[in-house]
Amino acid sequence: MGTWEFVLLANTQGLVSGGRAGLFWSYIWTLVGYAFITASLAEMASMAPTAGGQYHWVSEFAPPSMQRGLSYCAGWLGFLCWQSGNASGAFLVGTLIQGLLVIKNPDYAAPGWQGFLLVIPVVICCLALNIWATHYLPTMQNVFMFIHVFGFVAIVVCLWVLGPHVDAHTALLEFTNEGGWQTTGLALMVGQITCVSALGGEYLLSPFGNQR
Repeated sequence: MGTWEFVLLANTQGLVSGGRAGLFWSYIWTLVGYAFITASLAEMASMAPTAGGQYHWVSEFAPPSMQRGLSYCAGWLGFLCWQSGNASGAFLVGTLIQGLLVIKNPDYAAPGWQGFLLVIPVVICCLALNIWATHYLPTMQNVFMFIHVFGFVAIVVCLWVLGPHVDAHTALLEFTNEGGWQTTGLALMVGQITCVSALGGEYLLSPFGNQR
């Protein structure tokens, strides 16, 4: 999981809607929520071990009259979540390419439709690697592991030394609403998507979250 890389790229929404304090506390309560979810799934897995995951447990524990419909919905929701997650990763890479183009050429406006077009070759590249280059994937993962670890150290040191610093009150207690939402509370809920996305890997990597 590209944890710290994703956090660097996906904090914008949380900083705009909620600010530093909103981002910090959203991480705390999202982590607590995932802990409760994992504990609940652990209990269900102990009662009904399965490789099917949530749709099977819904079928097992729902009232008999609702088992089929609820299990069907749970299965399709899980499927759509995985698909949208894959699409968001490709979209993120496409927008990163646009960001590099903006750095190279400040006059480039980076229209959204060109960002979408950049997603297409990213998806094709991912498909090609997973179809015709599977025997290279373990080696690539080992190489990227070292880049992942040493890159983390380099980024943290640079941010620590060169990044702007604020006092604890600003960082932990000043909530902001720069996204134009009606209330700060609503902005905080919108910005929480950053933390939910970043910590989703913790749940998926747990013994009970990655049941498919």
